[in-house]
Amino acid sequence: MPAWSPTPPRFAVAPFENRSNVRAFDWLVAGAPFEVGEKTEAVLGLEPTGGALQVGGLAVEPEVAPVAAFAAGHAAGFVITGWVDRPNWQLRIGLALWKVTGPAAVVAAEAQRTGDLKAYHQLLGEALGEVWSKGAGIAIDDAHARALQRALAVDLYAVTLMGRGLGHLVGALPPTTPPPVHPAGSAGSGSASGPAVQVDLKAAEHDLERAVFIDPRCFEAQRLLGELYRGAAPGDPRAAARALAKFNYANDLAPDDIASLRAAATGAAEAGKHELALELFRRLVIRRPWDLDARYELGAALWRTGDPAGAQKQLEQVTAHRPDHLAARRVLVLIHASRSDTPRLVAELEAIAARAPDDLETKADLASAYAALARWDRAIAELEAIARARPTDLALHVRIGDTHRRHDDLDGALAWYARAGRLAPESSWPGVAAAQALFDAGKLTEAGRAYVALQRYRDDLPAAEHALGVIALIQHRADDAAWYLRRAAKDAPRSAPTWRALIAAELARRDAATAARDAAAALPSWPRDAQLHYLAGVAHAMLGDRGEARAALAAAADADPSLAAPRAGLGALDAGAAVSLQFTPELVRPWGDAEAIGQALDRYAAVAQAMADARARYQRGLLALLGALGRGPHAPARAEPVRRCPIAQIAGTWAQAQRELDAIVRLGVDLETTWRFIARHDEAGATAGLLPNARTQIGAARKSYKRALADLGELRAEWGRALGPELAAAGCTDRLLAAAAADPTRYRVPEEDQPEAIPTTQPPRPRARATFYVDNSRCHDPVEVWIDGAQLGQVAAGRRSALVADGGERTLCLLVPGAAQCGDRGTVREVYLHDGWSVTMNCLN
Repeated sequence: MPAWSPTPPRFAVAPFENRSNVRAFDWLVAGAPFEVGEKTEAVLGLEPTGGALQVGGLAVEPEVAPVAAFAAGHAAGFVITGWVDRPNWQLRIGLALWKVTGPAAVVAAEAQRTGDLKAYHQLLGEALGEVWSKGAGIAIDDAHARALQRALAVDLYAVTLMGRGLGHLVGALPPTTPPPVHPAGSAGSGSASGPAVQVDLKAAEHDLERAVFIDPRCFEAQRLLGELYRGAAPGDPRAAARALAKFNYANDLAPDDIASLRAAATGAAEAGKHELALELFRRLVIRRPWDLDARYELGAALWRTGDPAGAQKQLEQVTAHRPDHLAARRVLVLIHASRSDTPRLVAELEAIAARAPDDLETKADLASAYAALARWDRAIAELEAIARARPTDLALHVRIGDTHRRHDDLDGALAWYARAGRLAPESSWPGVAAAQALFDAGKLTEAGRAYVALQRYRDDLPAAEHALGVIALIQHRADDAAWYLRRAAKDAPRSAPTWRALIAAELARRDAATAARDAAAALPSWPRDAQLHYLAGVAHAMLGDRGEARAALAAAADADPSLAAPRAGLGALDAGAAVSLQFTPELVRPWGDAEAIGQALDRYAAVAQAMADARARYQRGLLALLGALGRGPHAPARAEPVRRCPIAQIAGTWAQAQRELDAIVRLGVDLETTWRFIARHDEAGATAGLLPNARTQIGAARKSYKRALADLGELRAEWGRALGPELAAAGCTDRLLAAAAADPTRYRVPEEDQPEAIPTTQPPRPRARATFYVDNSRCHDPVEVWIDGAQLGQVAAGRRSALVADGGERTLCLLVPGAAQCGDRGTVREVYLHDGWSVTMNCLN
């Protein structure tokens, strides 16, 4: 991609003045300046400032002050004004090129041409070349002159309709109907700032659609019609689709036209077709390396299509030459966040905040970035500034409290939590946050009082009871801990931390039998939970069952080799000593800060990946089972119906698939629990404390969670509806397969060990030949007969002939004089050839 280069001279075109006093020339008011802008950009390479439509709706007096003001509004160094007249029923066009320097504007060149209306394009092109040559010193050779005089359409009437439609679209012409009134630029007029003008969208649509009907290959009219569709109904996806179709058609008609290329690229980006937009904007930037808007769109498209390095390179060029381009800086924010480049992220956010001091979302992101760098004082300052603008934002108040807590300012955190509690007394969030902060600070008595108060919130009652049980366990009140934790486990049976704490509380009470029973009840739901295995091992050791204790402790060490307590327990068993309990209870946190949400997102991604792996293994096993039964894509070639259950062949695969399905269900429980935690914070607005890339992950997680719910139903349906009937037909019952999986040697059939015979591959059968007839007896010219693109023969004039070809579905092409090739209109048809098939040629005499 070319690097940025300086912008060529910028120009603006004002609406022309109709001095003829006849409405027949009204189309030139907007049509002529539009053509001036289009050709100046395309042929001379100057930079237009009139937007997509080149011309606005407000008239500009050809005087120094109005022209200078008009140029200042467009940041243009040149302004073109013009007028049209009708002396002696001919067309006279006058152009004036103004050179503007600050408040001063002088006429650099003027040109006039008079001639027949049919020579309009020639007259305008000659005058345009003269003013640019004299006023700006641009050399106009023969090729440039011909390009400036190019006719926009075959029929001038299409151009007049286009000019009139454009005049209604930008408000340069009076409306044909009364209001509604639309503000200037509502349809992309690109007019200078000023009072509102009246646009007539209905009249504009009528004229532009007639223009493209008269000359469909007039790409300027096609593009203007697309601009009308897009501007008339902004945000309407159907209107955007219609506009994009017009832009693409204009670009196909004129691939070298810059305005059509720009419109097609912009339409593709707005429609979310980022791959197409990427290619179009790449072409545009190559041709216009100074166009920072196009370069920004190219960078945004590169980011959306997965090329952050390329996007950063383009966007940094945009911000280097236009520091106030906030959209480019916001995309750079996403890029730096995705790379976890927090220092650059902070620098970019600070640049945005300096240029948009009232943008509270930027301040919130900046606070999150400061927090990621542990710059707590700056994060608190930004958040408190937002709180002054949003005094009733519950999530913001809790977030400020979380930031004070992370800054080791417990009193400040509790004060902000109290403010949040007064804002929303019905929410448990502030109270839970305060209780968790007290617990983490080691103030267990105050935390216990806070959790007792939180028992009034029904949704969080199990978490409060669990916390009270944990506090009692830490304070060596085992009986109270067991009482609270039994209630918590009853209300929240899917909470692994609650089951662990309950078993530890029973062990602390020296009730090993109850602890072992609780461990046996919890382990089927979490078969690979190292701490549950460890606690079960301690319970069995206390009961004197050293074999069971050793097995449980070994399972715990295998599930989590980093856990020291199981290894210590195994060492105590080997030494014949008592196994002591080493366990730290975990607090269930129904609410968390941004760090907790980020950890939940990581956990969600890990569980989702584990589910995907288990699903792939399950799917392979299911297809293998179907293949062994002679069904599905893995069935052997020419498989005979399975009349006897292949027990030894499928029992192990069947058991493994069952285990994988159970694992998917267990992982689904963890996925649901994690997602509910994330979704709860997202609904409450707590995800505003995340960095932009993490917020994007939440949207992706929401979609994947919905897919996971549907996926589990599909997997169960596959097992019950696809595999179940096949197993039943072969006599493979669940009890039989379970027994074979438990003891494979007792169900081994020696015949099943024999290798399958490799089937003999038969050569393909030759196609049948068909004799068909072509009746050309009514025609005076011979006809050539082509089948599937190959010439078969010729039927003479006035004859009916028989031809032979392969039978079946064929492409028949009949060529008569005047048809250049197969594919021309009326030459090709799809037929089914068989013996006796015939076709008759009908000719007009």
